Amino acid sequence: MPVNATFGTVEYRENGEIGVPVTFGENVVAGKSIVEIARVSGDTLTGLEYRLVGSGTDFSVIISVPPDRSGRFSLNLAGSVFKRTDSTWDTATATAVKNVDYSTVVPRIVDWDIPADYTPGETFDVRVAYNVKVTGLSDNNVQQVFLLEGAADTMGTPTPYKWTGDTAPDFEVPVPEDLTETDWQQLKLPPANVPITAENDFDENGFWHGAANEGQYFMVRWTVQENTTGIFSMTPRDGTVRGPISS
Repeated sequence: MPVNATFGTVEYRENGEIGVPVTFGENVVAGKSIVEIARVSGDTLTGLEYRLVGSGTDFSVIISVPPDRSGRFSLNLAGSVFKRTDSTWDTATATAVKNVDYSTVVPRIVDWDIPADYTPGETFDVRVAYNVKVTGLSDNNVQQVFLLEGAADTMGTPTPYKWTGDTAPDFEVPVPEDLTETDWQQLKLPPANVPITAENDFDENGFWHGAANEGQYFMVRWTVQENTTGIFSMTPRDGTVRGPISS
């Protein structure tokens, strides 16, 4: 008789590792050759590594995904296991896990536009492009997402925007003073009077990751204060944005 097995809940771990428990109906000896992983969508599975570990009835499929990959794959069993009860080989069967979503994409800035100089009383616009859509930047936390030093710390209160156009913005074209007829949309504030929990899209640091602020291209605008001095410096802080939320 075939040996029935059951997949448990998919576990997402650090460094792109995914664990999926497998419980067999009886004590078996099993190897990784019975594991079937197939691409469903997204990146190819080239370079993906996996192993089957455990003993008796309790095993786990451990999958290591290379960096900067995202997509979806299915997981199934197809092959024979050695049954300890009667020392025979038989087929292992299970209900497949049809969709395992994954993403090891690390958000990073891949392009930027910073004006060469600033003038008190005028606007100063910094534009940045990420490699993927990200969340974490909100209307009230520019200073927490970016380290602002020198002139950036004395220019005044920054206002962040995201690009909503169908194509990427041209960083070679200056940003108009009036943004009304542009695809730049001011970011939202985090929701008020709600618990700062994952259920409300807050991370452990209190950063809000709501879909309303998801974007790939952002602009931070200042109206330069009269007392501004120094050299402008704006450095992204590690671990403050994440994405994409759809993965």
